[in-house]
Amino acid sequence: MPNAPLRMPKLALAMTEGTLVDWLVGDGDVVSDGQALYVVETDKVETEVPAAASGVVHPSAPAGGTYPVGAELGWIDVPG
Repeated sequence: MPNAPLRMPKLALAMTEGTLVDWLVGDGDVVSDGQALYVVETDKVETEVPAAASGVVHPSAPAGGTYPVGAELGWIDVPG
C-alpha cells in the first residue's frame, strides 16, 4: 500500500520551523482528502493542516514539539 507523508508545511516565506500543537485524528483513523489532520503554530499564525489524500493516518511526531519545515510528522496509507 503506498503512503503519503505528512510534513511540516511552510506557511510563510521566512518560516523555518513550526510547532505541532495538536493532532485532530488518532493513529489508525480513516481520513478523507481535505479533512483537517493537525494544528500547526508559527510566531504569526495557528492553522489546521488538511489531508492531501484519503486513507488510514499514522501520526509519528508528538504534539507539542517544534519541527523544521519539511520534517515528516506521520503518513497516510493510501489504498491502491
